[in-house]
Amino acid sequence: MITMNRILIVDDHALFRDALRELLSQVPDIQIVGEAGNLREAIRCVGTWSPHLVLTDLTMPDTHGIEAVTEIRRHYPEVKILVISFHRETEFKHRCRKAGAAGYIVKDAIHDELRDGIRAVLDGKTYLGGDVPDEMDSDYVVGSAATHADCSYLLH
Repeated sequence: MITMNRILIVDDHALFRDALRELLSQVPDIQIVGEAGNLREAIRCVGTWSPHLVLTDLTMPDTHGIEAVTEIRRHYPEVKILVISFHRETEFKHRCRKAGAAGYIVKDAIHDELRDGIRAVLDGKTYLGGDVPDEMDSDYVVGSAATHADCSYLLH
């Protein structure tokens, strides 16, 4: 019997949440238990559905994602958080890690990198996608920096 990993998606863009849900529905041991469009909904949803992992955007209308990471970790320290953002700067990765996120992936990453990041974080590792400088944490898994601009590939 497959153990299901419960995931909550937090992003203020419904279309992006739909795309993530569709993509992750193809992974046999992942169950999307809910979605939230802002921090207040995210906190409520984590309490209701007890996800193992929260995939959260960094930029939302009601708060900055780093505040979301901090608040979710404060209320639910056992929940792992993987940030998905368009911000590529190392500063954001550092700040998210300091706030308690277990991983960080840029939104233009390829599918395999997203799955690798989710798997690493669920396995208790830190995942920092893309190029990560040597001075970052020593316990991380670095993902591929590859991206793909072919729209037909993104949701095949």
